[in-house]
Amino acid sequence: MSTANDIKDSSHLPLFGLTIPLNDVTKYHYHEDHGENTIERMRIPNALMDWAASPLMFRERHMIDVMGQLTDKPNWKQKIMNEEIVNKWKNEAIERWRNEPVEKQFSEEMFNYCVEEMKDYAKFEEENGFIPAIKAEAIVFKSDTLIPTQLKEELRTAVMPLEQVPDSDKDWHPNSDEKVLDLVHPSLFPLLYGRSRILKPAYGDVLSEGGSSWEGDEGRVSLDDCEQWIGKGGIMPVPREDHTKVNHWGGLRGWGSRFREPEQHFYSSRFQWLPCEVALQDDGSVKITSYINNLQPRKHRGLYQVLEKIIAKVLPMWNTTLTSMEHRMWKETRIQLDDKELPWKDPEGERVPGENEGEDEKEELDADWEKENRTLCPPEPEPYEPDSWCGEDSVTSRYPHLTAIPKTNLRKDFAQHGLQIIVKLANIHLTPDKPAYEGGSWHIEGQMNEYICASALYYYDNSNIEDSHLSFREALSIEAFHDVPYEQSDFEHLERLFGTMDQEGAVQELGAVLTREDRVLTFPNVLQHRVSPFSLTDKTKPGHRKILALFLVDPNLRIPSTAIVPPQQKEWWKDMVHGLDRVSGLPLELREWVTDSVGDFPIGLDEAKRLRLDLMDERRVFVKDHETKLAEEIFHFCEH
Repeated sequence: MSTANDIKDSSHLPLFGLTIPLNDVTKYHYHEDHGENTIERMRIPNALMDWAASPLMFRERHMIDVMGQLTDKPNWKQKIMNEEIVNKWKNEAIERWRNEPVEKQFSEEMFNYCVEEMKDYAKFEEENGFIPAIKAEAIVFKSDTLIPTQLKEELRTAVMPLEQVPDSDKDWHPNSDEKVLDLVHPSLFPLLYGRSRILKPAYGDVLSEGGSSWEGDEGRVSLDDCEQWIGKGGIMPVPREDHTKVNHWGGLRGWGSRFREPEQHFYSSRFQWLPCEVALQDDGSVKITSYINNLQPRKHRGLYQVLEKIIAKVLPMWNTTLTSMEHRMWKETRIQLDDKELPWKDPEGERVPGENEGEDEKEELDADWEKENRTLCPPEPEPYEPDSWCGEDSVTSRYPHLTAIPKTNLRKDFAQHGLQIIVKLANIHLTPDKPAYEGGSWHIEGQMNEYICASALYYYDNSNIEDSHLSFREALSIEAFHDVPYEQSDFEHLERLFGTMDQEGAVQELGAVLTREDRVLTFPNVLQHRVSPFSLTDKTKPGHRKILALFLVDPNLRIPSTAIVPPQQKEWWKDMVHGLDRVSGLPLELREWVTDSVGDFPIGLDEAKRLRLDLMDERRVFVKDHETKLAEEIFHFCEH
């Protein structure tokens, strides 16, 4: 069986589900010289197996919220240098939480820290065009200037042919009450294990049951005439049951109890979203080299060219997003607990003893009184130090043994085999009859089959809708408080400062990001996200929000893509067949008879939509299992 170690050429990379098991977690190594301490990297972390972040106090999450709102203001980079404006912002922030419990209040020290951090954001944006929207252990980045106006207009124009179709041909997303219009969606015509055709890879043996041989055409699906490849290749094998189970939990507690492991739905044995292949050109551009699933290249060449330009713009944001993942082990929270002193101030005075108290009773009552009347003293931020992501290598100054920290450069690191990207285009349409969008559920993108490591969302057209936000949350380390001093069963300060409760799930909401027009967001797929509800601004007129989503497959890995999975759309095949000289001259009835007599492959649209419902049902179970997995990771403060 092939392994993934030290292989760079894409034709020699193992394919998950085809030449290696779906659940293989082979290690990948940096090949550059990093001094005495060579840094070893596995695949990019995912939310299910690898991610458990340090919890943030309420006050630090307020700081993230304040910086997010201030950096959304017009001309914030100039205003941050204006003392009068900054003082006004400070007073507003302090006043906002003044009536909250002390652990949720906002202090002058917190605001001063925010100002210094935002000054670094301003420098970083001048050089790069984007800044953090939520900066925790994982970082959400935002930009309102990444995509030039001309390119946005090119996208709008190129998308129009997908929008301007008869009402009967519009693909409203199932169960969306005809509010979400799918233009290009990976859940339609996905890879079907046991049915889809796939070309034999140039490297590695195809997995098969019982050692049986696998027969199929070799080659690579060409972009411009991809329809010519329909029907070629062998049948994509169905994964073995043991290949669809997570067998590596990255030090986390695992799944289920030690006596009973529930059925897993993290990997699919039926479906996989299909990415396209993207080549990284020497001149700084990118080239889509295999068809985008559900976007016919011959009909939409202009849209392909626009998407190539947008992907090239997004790469630097993805670089920084993934670099932040590499640096997470050296990150420190803005506000930290003292590792020696508890954050309590003893009450003044003494308890008035009651009559006839015994000595033992008095000691216990005194302790209870002190506990009931003590005052929580939340810690203030540590002195501000810039992080390495913003150009200051403070990490190596604090940790001298790290002579260099590798930074992700997708264009350089993966120049030989390029990237795999899953593309989605969707519109949300509201009307006076349907004036509100109810929002979404917490989720990560894809199932484990897709190995999605990061997302880029581009909000390119908002009209007559209220402000909408994308919320984020992440799993926490249940060991985060093991080294924190506190008395047995006295963990009130932890619950109050962090909002994490004993015997409750180790999950924390980080905040929400405004999703206004022109905004690009990138974030790693370790973060769950959820679309917040929104409504029409003017309830008498229609409104919409249009989104381009790009999902990056972990570039260290390879999954079956449209380069080796020929198109499965019967309509694409019919267009090609009807254009053949031998068929084009036939009457329409005969042409339809020819293309309708091919059996169950290629796949017709009606069947594809039924399969999409199955895929959606399966992914709902995945989301539920992920929620269950998060709920099983609970804090046990009493075990201190």
